[in-house]
Amino acid sequence: MKAIIRNILLACVITMFAFFGAVARKHKKAEMTEAQRTEARKETLTCLAVAFIACGACAWRCNVLYKRLNEEREYQRRFNDYSRNTAYRRHY
Repeated sequence: MKAIIRNILLACVITMFAFFGAVARKHKKAEMTEAQRTEARKETLTCLAVAFIACGACAWRCNVLYKRLNEEREYQRRFNDYSRNTAYRRHY
């Protein structure tokens, strides 16, 4: 469970910095040339892409971790059931 929380927090930090990078740059239309505007758009789209990729990777990784936790819980439940049943049979 700690791994899922760490994964979510890491994705939040990455996404936050990417969004800051996307919106923090001041675009003054009068002072910028066409090439600078194009480069600014590319930077903004790159930052947004990084944010969305971070969110997607976080969702995928949390899903993988959640499935692994469920498999471990199921294995532990089966092991406990087996241990109880065999101890009961040995005792009686």
